[in-house]
Amino acid sequence: MAQKLHPQARRLRTIIVTVPIMGATALVLYERLVLGKPQRTLPRPNKDEVPKESGFLADGAMRKVGGTG
Repeated sequence: MAQKLHPQARRLRTIIVTVPIMGATALVLYERLVLGKPQRTLPRPNKDEVPKESGFLADGAMRKVGGTG
């Protein structure tokens, strides 16, 4: 098992991990709120269009797990 970190080292690790995340979040919010850049969205499929891959992938996974196929 890994050696337990000193409390000061844990604080430093937390800072190193969270500062880039906070910076990226602040940049995106600045672009959206101040510069007026629109929010990014994912395209939604129509109700009539059902992706064929989803059923195929589930069937393929079942065949591999079940061993019949």
